[in-house]
Amino acid sequence: MKRFLLAMMFLSIVISTIGCSSSGASYSSEEAIKRGDIVYQREAANLERFEQFLLNLSNKKEDTIRVTGYTDEGDPIFQDLQFDGKDIQYTYDNSKDEFGGKDKGIKKDVCTEITKKENEQGEVEFFISGCSKGNDGFLIRVEKDKLKHN
Repeated sequence: MKRFLLAMMFLSIVISTIGCSSSGASYSSEEAIKRGDIVYQREAANLERFEQFLLNLSNKKEDTIRVTGYTDEGDPIFQDLQFDGKDIQYTYDNSKDEFGGKDKGIKKDVCTEITKKENEQGEVEFFISGCSKGNDGFLIRVEKDKLKHN
């Protein structure tokens, strides 16, 4: 009987651990930064890579980046931007968001530019824009003094 109870306790711990682990936890912000993603949480990591992408955009040079943001619960939201020298192939993926609701999934669009705007706090916000489906969207927010190229 004791073995049965111990086995059941062990099994319930294993099941609860598996059941409670978030699907997004498998892609931590530390791993994303190591892989070269531009990670946006409270601050932006790999910001120099984002600025290089903007420079390549203005020089019509092909480039690809991933911007990874995280929900309050820690689930990743991916934004892939692939510039072919003319247009930006944009992919928004919130399929790992546990609380994403019925609209979660992967959405693709073709966009023409990244715009920036300074907010009232003196931060610069970057947006993907000129999208064919009208789904312009927020990318990252950065303190102005952290940017090398304004």
